[in-house]
Amino acid sequence: MKPRTSPLFLLAALAGWPAVCAASTIFTVLLRRHQSLGSSLSLIGVQAFGGLVAVVVWLVLQKWWIARFKKPATRFILSFIALAALTAGACAGIFALQFWAYFRHWHEPIFSHIGLIQFVWTISAAIYQYAVLGVRQLVPLAMPAGAILSLLVNDGLRIEAHGRIR
Repeated sequence: MKPRTSPLFLLAALAGWPAVCAASTIFTVLLRRHQSLGSSLSLIGVQAFGGLVAVVVWLVLQKWWIARFKKPATRFILSFIALAALTAGACAGIFALQFWAYFRHWHEPIFSHIGLIQFVWTISAAIYQYAVLGVRQLVPLAMPAGAILSLLVNDGLRIEAHGRIR
């Protein structure tokens, strides 16, 4: 079974997924009421841009790898896990680069021995910080939307009975 690749669906996925990631972050920030929305604009931008990068890679994976599996449940699970992992990974990578860009003023030049160590530790710390604090911004809206998007791209799930149902 081929995944959906109509231009309208691709456009909706490319525009919708970053919007859902940003909306999930806005929802989480407003729900906690301890930050203003204005101070969270960079985090919202990171989530939206990470969602855009993730959905582009996900659509390529969907077409060239996930669509090869025969069972609909396997395609759905792989699609959902890939979308969630790619979104978290892309957002963490963008956050880490933004984190490093801020701290590079106090680091040695990157191509020196100490600068390389500082770069690796700064990026690692940023990815860890995003994994602990940033991924939970995606949970309220983006994860359920990711499950729905994975169902839509794989034409839904069909429950098939093998043998008699009692």
